[in-house]
Amino acid sequence: MGNTLGSRIRLLREKSDLSQKQLAEQLKISNVQLSRYESGDRKPDPEMIAAFAEFFKVPADFLLGLSSSIVQENTSTYFSQKDIALLKSIKRSPELESFIYDLLNHDDLLHKLKKIWMIIKE
Repeated sequence: MGNTLGSRIRLLREKSDLSQKQLAEQLKISNVQLSRYESGDRKPDPEMIAAFAEFFKVPADFLLGLSSSIVQENTSTYFSQKDIALLKSIKRSPELESFIYDLLNHDDLLHKLKKIWMIIKE
């Protein structure tokens, strides 16, 4: 696997037009430490990997070479504010949350409920 982690940190830093010193300051580490991460002389601990991932808004799997996808899933990409509000209201109601999980775990019940909903909508 070589130095995938260090190479990807360097790639993201350079794409962000940051010097090692600038990135190190942002992450509250020394630029010597960052240089060692990029060169592969040192490996960051899991918390530091998470900090890099959060800073660059990429999945940790990308940094670790486990994924080639630089895109981090973002719920706002998939859900509107209305969807998020609905999900939050479901979480506030234990009975409703339990009902929905039951439906999701029983395809036959979900199928029947969908049929009922289609009839109601007509």
